[in-house]
Amino acid sequence: MGKSKYRILKKGINDKFPYMTRDTALTSIVQDMGNQKKVIDLITLFGITAEELLEAGAAYEDVVSLGALVR
Repeated sequence: MGKSKYRILKKGINDKFPYMTRDTALTSIVQDMGNQKKVIDLITLFGITAEELLEAGAAYEDVVSLGALVR
């Protein structure tokens, strides 16, 4: 195998998207409330509701600050 193919294959192995479930997304959202971009991306990806966020331990003020983003 040539050097180029070897590098391309090695790069693809390291760039895998981590496996994320709905539960891990909820915990990640609650922990990273300061990072609005990541929080918005995860909420829209999984369709998280306000009730789920509150049950996961998010503060009421943080959930209200998301506004119309959560149902």
